[in-house]
Amino acid sequence: MTTKQSKAPFKILNYSDLAAEIKSGLIRPIYLLTGEEEYLIDRISLGIRKRVLSDNAGEADFYMSDRQGGGIDSEELRSLVYTPPFISSRRVTVLRNTGLFSGRYPETVEHQKSYIRLFEGIPDFACLIFIESKIDKRKKLLLEALSLRGAIAEIGRQTDRELEAWICGLLKREKIRIANEAVNSLLDRTEKQMNALEQETNKLILYCKANDISEIGMETIDLVCMPDIRGSVFKMMDSIGMRRTEDALLIFDRLISLREPVPKIRFLLSRHVRHLICAKELGRADAVSEKLKVMPFVARNLLSQSGLFVMPELIDLYHRCHESDAMVKSGRMEERQSLEWILFSIGRSDH
Repeated sequence: MTTKQSKAPFKILNYSDLAAEIKSGLIRPIYLLTGEEEYLIDRISLGIRKRVLSDNAGEADFYMSDRQGGGIDSEELRSLVYTPPFISSRRVTVLRNTGLFSGRYPETVEHQKSYIRLFEGIPDFACLIFIESKIDKRKKLLLEALSLRGAIAEIGRQTDRELEAWICGLLKREKIRIANEAVNSLLDRTEKQMNALEQETNKLILYCKANDISEIGMETIDLVCMPDIRGSVFKMMDSIGMRRTEDALLIFDRLISLREPVPKIRFLLSRHVRHLICAKELGRADAVSEKLKVMPFVARNLLSQSGLFVMPELIDLYHRCHESDAMVKSGRMEERQSLEWILFSIGRSDH
């Protein structure tokens, strides 16, 4: 006997849609939040809690647990969501990393049905929030049952433009302006992670207020914020491309003096080389921007730098990044020596 497909499959909301819904006062009994941007997921969870928990509720109406992929028994879950609130309008239960919506779980059809019945009958005084790093969208019956009473939201990384607008907005509230070059550098330094971006922006605000500064340029960014490792890797590749190996080693030494771990430098170097290979293959800045999801000026810089190398050099360098990692892990080479070996390889290239 085949299961009838739902005529109205579950809908997946984005951050803006869900944030607007919560702001309007609509709170559902159950949520499933997933995606790469932990900062925004945490903001959604906090926004829901602020809406339903009384100021003096403390832990009486709130429960949080990280299951680390170990799952949760349906009876335990039922006990959690059927416990009424004491003084708040709802009792909030936040469960992280249950793995309940992954491909391997629940293990049996009966097991799955017990969760479906629970989702369909969840009481209005409950507010259950699942936070999962990944979900398997093929778990249609489970996801459809959840969406009937609740909401599923996939919260991914923000675009560069959205992040720029966010940073500028935070600074504008404090009557501080920031140069475009400085914003772009801030995105690079933090790997576009919103938690790190907020921390660095707050540091800038404190510094500007203490020193009566109303405009942030590159000098302030270099002085206050975390080191620009990606920018240093770009300069390192410029030096290598122009066969100035000593300059590349000086940049590497500077990163080491700032206590940047060699594995991180090697990872960023490997990724940068991969981007240069892509730029050389595509040959057009607009195509590079679309393929690598980078800003147009970054694509132009990659394309320009790729012209310093022939393709066999870049491929060889990319392989050496991975070889050096293997040699370190097998004990055949020290961390620092492994990266110096990569940097010297291009200088000796016969291509």
